[in-house]
Amino acid sequence: MILTKVITISGILSLSLSAYANDAITPYIVGGVDSKVLELPWQVYLEIDINGTIFACGGTLITDTWVVTAAHCLNEIDQVTVYSGDIDRTNSGNRSTNTVTNLFVHPDYEQANNTGDIALLKLSSPVALPALPIKLMSKALQGDADIEFDNEIWDNLVVSGWGRTSADREQSTNILQKTLVNGVGDYSCALSWGWSQLDANFICANAFERGSCNGDSGGPLIWQDKSAKSDDDRGYRLAGVVSFGHVDKCANYLYPDVYTEVSNYRDWIITTIDQIDDPGIYQAPESSFTQDIFFIEDVPQPSKSSGGGIGYSFLVLLTGLLLYRRKN
Repeated sequence: MILTKVITISGILSLSLSAYANDAITPYIVGGVDSKVLELPWQVYLEIDINGTIFACGGTLITDTWVVTAAHCLNEIDQVTVYSGDIDRTNSGNRSTNTVTNLFVHPDYEQANNTGDIALLKLSSPVALPALPIKLMSKALQGDADIEFDNEIWDNLVVSGWGRTSADREQSTNILQKTLVNGVGDYSCALSWGWSQLDANFICANAFERGSCNGDSGGPLIWQDKSAKSDDDRGYRLAGVVSFGHVDKCANYLYPDVYTEVSNYRDWIITTIDQIDDPGIYQAPESSFTQDIFFIEDVPQPSKSSGGGIGYSFLVLLTGLLLYRRKN
């Protein structure tokens, strides 16, 4: 049984990475705040039975009967139960329960390097309100997001999950947590990790003492299409799926968290849904969201002024110098 995977990346710097699968503990978000009721209605909680031991991951509703999650959550499973509709994962009275009838792991998934780390779950019946699905990120919108990432626009992504709340994995909560993170450009992310280049199927994000952690696997990374802010769905799009991060600690600012880039798998998702559903024509959800998920009070972060804050570009440059010194 393999739930926590260790990957060795060769190149300028060799490091061990820990994929965010669950090792008999509950999901985590570091540096987050309690989400509000109905704020993140697309978030689901996956309870995974492996040889009688229960593990957990996150997931995202993309229709009322389909969930996107991480492929690495589904190794050697016996059964998956999906819970939706409540921010308290222990409140069985308010949440809805669904079993899974079909499970699809992307055919290009490779456990050795976590590429293709995405999977689909077909639910036995539609989820009940207040759970609501969210639209998938398109390739065109991903281009707009990439521009933001390259220009270091802060707090332009939201990641969410349940449980542990500290980088040392000691603190926890049962209430769904959310936190703002910053999209990181491909070049900066590759430099931070010591890779020659970033895999096109990944999105990177980080923030000061904020981010995803062990057990958040499969959960949503949300970006907002600013041109659609006035729409009923406020322009919210599923941009990424929690995949992996640095092994030493969670929310490690020098090593951005890595997410599966949903837009690169959009065609596979839609094709898979069309093959199973009747009449077999995928329909993007027309959900209405009422709350601004990007509003968070008192989020700790380094100053953006030139007076004292340490910018991300400076940290990337410092990392590059350290890598160069190690190489030579």
